[in-house]
Amino acid sequence: MKTKTTKILSIIALALLAFAAVLGSCKHNNTGTFTGSDKQPLNITIAQNEMIKFEKTNEAGRTIVAEPFSAKTDLTFYLWGTAQSGQTLAPKTVTVTSTDGVIGKVVLDIDCYNWSLTLAACETADLTETPLSENPTENDILPRAVLIGYGNVDMMFTNQIKFTLTPKGLSKTGGANLTLQLADGMVIPNGYQATAYIYDIITGAKIAGDTLVQALTFSDATPPTPSTASYTKTNIAPGTYSFQVEFTKPVGADGIQELRKYVWNDTIIILPGKTVEKTIIIPNLVGVKPATPENFTVTFNKAMGTSDVVNEAEESKYPGYYTAHFTWDGSGVTTEMNFALEIAEVADDLATASGANKDDFEAIFGTDPAADPDPTKANAKYSFNYLNDIRSDTRFYRGGSLFANSDYVDVYLELGKRYIARLYSENNAGYSNTAAYLKINCVEDDTDTLDTINRYRVHYYNQGGVWNDGSCNKEAEPAENYLDKIVYWSQNDASHKYAVLNPVKDADTGLGTEANPYLYQGPADWIYWITDLTTGTKYPDATGATYAPDPYADFKNLDLYASYSREGNIEIYNDATYDILSAWVTGFGLTAGNVSLTTTNQVSKATLPVDPNDTENKLTTVTVTVPAETTPAGTWKYDKVSFKITYAGRTYYNQEQVGAARASANTFSIPLKNLPTGYVYNCLITARYQMTTVSYPFTVYLTD
Repeated sequence: MKTKTTKILSIIALALLAFAAVLGSCKHNNTGTFTGSDKQPLNITIAQNEMIKFEKTNEAGRTIVAEPFSAKTDLTFYLWGTAQSGQTLAPKTVTVTSTDGVIGKVVLDIDCYNWSLTLAACETADLTETPLSENPTENDILPRAVLIGYGNVDMMFTNQIKFTLTPKGLSKTGGANLTLQLADGMVIPNGYQATAYIYDIITGAKIAGDTLVQALTFSDATPPTPSTASYTKTNIAPGTYSFQVEFTKPVGADGIQELRKYVWNDTIIILPGKTVEKTIIIPNLVGVKPATPENFTVTFNKAMGTSDVVNEAEESKYPGYYTAHFTWDGSGVTTEMNFALEIAEVADDLATASGANKDDFEAIFGTDPAADPDPTKANAKYSFNYLNDIRSDTRFYRGGSLFANSDYVDVYLELGKRYIARLYSENNAGYSNTAAYLKINCVEDDTDTLDTINRYRVHYYNQGGVWNDGSCNKEAEPAENYLDKIVYWSQNDASHKYAVLNPVKDADTGLGTEANPYLYQGPADWIYWITDLTTGTKYPDATGATYAPDPYADFKNLDLYASYSREGNIEIYNDATYDILSAWVTGFGLTAGNVSLTTTNQVSKATLPVDPNDTENKLTTVTVTVPAETTPAGTWKYDKVSFKITYAGRTYYNQEQVGAARASANTFSIPLKNLPTGYVYNCLITARYQMTTVSYPFTVYLTD
């Protein structure tokens, strides 16, 4: 035992010595934090990417991009930053070494603080020609920088930091010097004019006006000497663009009645301070349909920003909708003018709705547009290409593009419905011969795929009850346990059915668990779920003896209302006593008692009172206020109050709130920018108290 104790003390002593070594470098102040007194070596790693190389050259695929910068010979690096404690590190030159030919490393001494650091690179040749001052500032460096990266490091816990350098956000312009060469057999037909453009890859607009448009004159060379032209431009802002060579035959030429245009295109990356030098070989493309895009996939509740994929909460922007992130590989497609996305809503049996089977898909969609030059697409809910611009539907479009060279588009789809989709590439010769059919990644199990695009909402209405997940006693429930539970799921095969909660208490502890929280209302325990409060329909139960709800296998939104045992002293009132009264409702500029149920309320949008703090959305309000003195007596309030606005089957607003105390209003803020004028909107206030649900429907004709 003595030996064992001695070993333990030795280990503790070693740990204290190690910690003392840290303290020897950085002082400990009386607030419990560390402050720098001595400098420590910080090891900086610079990741090689398509923009930078050390000894090996990265391949950038088919994308038009300049040769990568060489960290060893082309670039001079500057590091600066700010510590959380307020200290600053002025820009200082750092030297990069490379031990393995791929990763560059920097080691320098820095104080023991928590730092936010910036690493920028300038071209050495540029600095030689026009040197910076001896002690340059951040503002001196940034206009000259060609690559930049950011990082954070707490020197008390680590001395390692990694930078990924990109040109994002820099202003130093670049250029293009391209040789355009017609491939063997490519002859420009009579009447066609050749032009080169650089487009914004999202909007499809020509960048910088007409300054980057250039008419091309191909040489009269005959085989075996290729016919060539050149495209040379300077002062192009850094960024990723679509470069296109267009062969156009205008209206009236040879008697044609509409414009003919065929394009060769590719993504071009303009780096700060770099001129792209490349020879581009253009195939025989006039009158030829484009190739089919590949790897058409969709994921749910992710959206592509300008550079990163980010998670997005369900229904975060539009109640009742979620984000579908469509991606595809167009690297083998070089002659498309745009992509064409078709989305259809399906209500058939799951087995016949699969988008993976071309025949089943076309049975739902109708005519295959690749086989018919004038497709009807009558069954498609959405049919978009760039000419029928997807971005014009703000209720549907979130981001991305169908323009040439695009590779993703984000759209809002409705919860509780199923869709299938396919993608074509398109030019003036028509659609690609075949479509790309969708692979749908399962959210709940990423090794599995779905047959249809589907997300649905399971809403557990606790009807004034309280959840207990076992983390606290029944008498001490936190406030959030009074809220309804909402879960999102996707329809899939039998192995991925959603397991509906069975919120009964544990027989031993009298509590619930995190996976299966117990639900009660005062002295009454939860006994089963109801799907229709009017009829009292119980959610299906396979056991019969002790209620245990079946797994949910459908694709529609599911609303479940808690029912409780009536053991205990629970007051029951006549349902009519909970009706919403006209005197309790104000909204759209109408005073209490004037929001009519029987006639359409005509309101001028221009005269509506709006929230002065939200000029973008121009919010107006609808309120429900239960007076302090009303029937039934007591302190009752609605458990939940919701407000919904619809027109022609589309939901424009849908929000739910916990019921306000008497004399306090449930206030719903309505964004007027989402409500076009000239329509009669259906408005519905719904309120619930325990097992009673009441509503107050009215209509609003919104004028200018």
